[in-house]
Amino acid sequence: MTTTTVFLLLAEFGTGHIPLEKCCHHFGMKPEEANRRAARQSLLVPVFRLGSQKSPWLVAADELAKYIDEQRLEATKQWRKLHGAL
Repeated sequence: MTTTTVFLLLAEFGTGHIPLEKCCHHFGMKPEEANRRAARQSLLVPVFRLGSQKSPWLVAADELAKYIDEQRLEATKQWRKLHGAL
């Protein structure tokens, strides 16, 4: 499923394969921590490398968009619960 969020990420980063160091703030991490977790595949989204093991970690725009959309949905549910909205 393609969402507006995917298109916004594509516009922001100019690619469907986003360097982890440029989007790790979405996970509340600095690049160093994100890279350590990437090596263990313990981030909240899958990451991959193209080329050698020295290539930068990448995040697919659709995976990052899915994560962002899930976080937004959860926040909306919490907001509605606190404000008595349906």
